Order: sequence, then C-alpha cells, then structure tokens
Amino acid sequence: MAHWEKTPEVVLGRVFSYLSLVDKISVFQSCTVWRQALEQPLAWRLFKYSESLIWDQIFEMGIPSSLEDLQQDENFHQCVLDCIDQYGRYMKNIYIAIRSSTSFEVYMKIVKNCCNVRNFTLISMCAELSEWELLRSSLHDFLQRNNMIKKLEIRDIDNTGVKNAALPFGVKHSSHLHSLWIVNSFRSNCLSNLMYLVNLSELALIPQQLNFSLLKHLASLSLRDLHIVANPKTKEFYNEAISDEQWGEIRRYGPNLRVHCFLATSREWAEKEVFLKPKMPLVSLVYRKNIWIKYLESVCTLMSYHGDTLTSFVDFSLSSQPYKYPTPLSFIDRVDRLMIRLAQQCPRMQTLSIKEAMSSAAILLMVYYNRNLSELLVRCDMILYVNDLPDELLMDMNIKHFIEENYHRDHFEKAVSSLLGSEWHILKVADFYDIIDARYSKFS
Repeated sequence: MAHWEKTPEVVLGRVFSYLSLVDKISVFQSCTVWRQALEQPLAWRLFKYSESLIWDQIFEMGIPSSLEDLQQDENFHQCVLDCIDQYGRYMKNIYIAIRSSTSFEVYMKIVKNCCNVRNFTLISMCAELSEWELLRSSLHDFLQRNNMIKKLEIRDIDNTGVKNAALPFGVKHSSHLHSLWIVNSFRSNCLSNLMYLVNLSELALIPQQLNFSLLKHLASLSLRDLHIVANPKTKEFYNEAISDEQWGEIRRYGPNLRVHCFLATSREWAEKEVFLKPKMPLVSLVYRKNIWIKYLESVCTLMSYHGDTLTSFVDFSLSSQPYKYPTPLSFIDRVDRLMIRLAQQCPRMQTLSIKEAMSSAAILLMVYYNRNLSELLVRCDMILYVNDLPDELLMDMNIKHFIEENYHRDHFEKAVSSLLGSEWHILKVADFYDIIDARYSKFS
C-alpha cells in the first residue's frame, strides 16, 4: 500500500503540476501533507482559469443548476482566490478568460499577486463589462511589473475609451518578449511601442492594424511569423493598409518573414487582391466561412502568385450547410480544375482542405502533381468516386492508366498513400473537426 505521507513534497509537487485547476483545488482542500506539497513552485507552473471548463468538470449539466450547485460554485471560487493569494508568486504560465464579475475578480487577484509571469493569456468573453476602465489600467500595471514575459496573448480587450493611447508593453519587454498576440485588442491605440520589441519573432494582429513602417522594421530584425486574424468580432471594413509594392519592400528587408492569414469573416475584401497582395510572403491561408467562397477562382489565382511560399490552404465551416452539395455534379460544375491547377502551381503545399465536393480522380491527379500534400484533409461526405476528367488533363498515359485503375472506392486510399509515400485516409466528419479544432480554435 502506498504511503502518501512519506512521499517527498518535491515529488508530489511535480505530480500536482499536471492536475487541472479543479483537481488542484481538491488537493488544496485535502490533507495537510498534500496542501504543503502545493508550496512547491512546480505545482503551479500552469494556472488555467475558464468558468466554462471548470463548470464542465464540476457540474453534471455544465452549469450550476441548483442552490446546492451555486453554493459549491461560490466555495470553489473562494478557494481559487485563496490559492492565488498563497501561491500566486509561483504562477508563471497563466491563462484566464473573463466572462463575468466572478472571473474578473480572479483576474484582479492575479494582477495583485503574480509577479513572475512568463506566459500570459487574457481573453474577454463578455461584450458588456462594467469594469472595462479598471481592467485596462490594471493590465497596464500588471504588464509593467511582469517585464520578463516571453509570450503575451490578449484577445478582445479593446481600449476604445482612449484614442492613440500608448500600449501597456514596449521597451521594458524588449529583451524577453518573443511572441505577441493582440487580436481585436487595442484597436484605437498607437502601435509605435511595438518598434521597441527587437526580439519579437511572432506577432498577431487584425488586418486593420497592419502598418508598413512597423512591419518593415520588425521584419528586418527578428520577426518571422506574422498572423493576420479576422474573426466575427473583427467588424471593421478593411481599407488597403499595405500596397503590393510595400509588401515587396517588407519582403526585401525581412526575407524570412512568413505571413499566416486566418479569415473568419463574410466580408468580400477577405477574398480579393485589396487584401491578398501578390508580393505578400503568404505561407498559409485559412478561411472559416459558413458560406461558400464567392470568389474561389480569383482566390486560387491570387494563391498562384505565392507558389514559392504557400504551404497551407484550408477552407472550412462550423456549419454543415455549406458541405451539402447537389448531386450529380459534373466536372464543369465542380472545382476540380481549380484544385488541380493549385496543386501544380504551389509545389510546397502540404495542407489542403476545401468544403467543395471533388472527384476521386481529381484528387489522384492533384497528388500525382504534388507529392508534398501529406495533410490532404478530405471528408468522407465530400468525395465523389467518379473519373470524368477531360482528356486534356490526362495527356500522360501513365497517370491516365493509374487513375483509371484506382479511382474506385476500394483502391483509392491505397493509391493516394502510394503517391505520398505514407499512409493516408479519408476522414470521418468527427475526426475532421477534431483536427480543425486542435489547429484553429484559438483564432476563432
């Protein structure tokens, strides 16, 4: 029988470091030996607070649904505040989502007690918060005190009250800050403080925050990955912020810069050259739209300009409606020709997924032309087992015979695997969404 009371505290602390916050609170409320082990700094290497995640663990229905549940939630909340008071100095990796006055109180406790933070994520999940001004001022004080942060992510925290105000980070953070995400945040602020972040390698902005001088400066230093994010909370219209010639100059000053675009907006500028400039060093383009892409042909033409850089093109929807297509679809009514052309013109493409029906023959031809498509994400309900490719696309008799022999359901997956040199499978709908959620949920 194991004797927990004889286990060294440092060992218990390491074990507790892998627990969720709910489980750590259970430890906090248990025996003296375990509670003392929580004094080990390693036990609090990660503090992740989200009311929805906590409620999913505690309550059967996912929310407090009785007076007893409300009392349990209040007791849990008080224990969280006590833990921050007692162990806040150990918390180096913090994630907090504010959605109510309760989570705002937790945030204020973090601001007061945590002074050794290295990675910090702050997300607002409520449109109406009476303490906005207090949140902004406290965030400034918190970041000034924690000037050794390496990764900072602030989402949906806007400073609409003060136009052109200075950002709460800058020269004090220049030595350590490597990754900065300010999505739908500080939209009315002056971004000049970012000029001081000479070690910044990753930056995420909304399109309306793009600035030629800033990107040229940062790209010439250490910036390698620029994420341009527009989700449903990005409501502004996009006016051309950086011209094609300016993107060319940014690329000359920062030849290692890579641009990643995640666009979950219905606005048409997201599909046009006013945004997708040919000289932009585009590496990945991801659309999350609950409708079909209106200008898919023009998008594919624009992507062909990025054949030397583009590695990912994903178009997905959280709604099932866009995946429903009329049958039967002839070759001329499908997007097969566009995708075949894209596979040819973007030889570095590795990840590809669209919410349009394609034939098995077209997919085989795509992979024949591009053997790098190791992450070809094809849903089982978006494939037609037909071979109606026109002869003009099958001038090579070897590929023509290969497709004729393998476009049928029984041979298709094995044929794609043989072309890629690794095992490949069509995805069930649930498996497809698991992959999509793991990769792109943080952008939504």
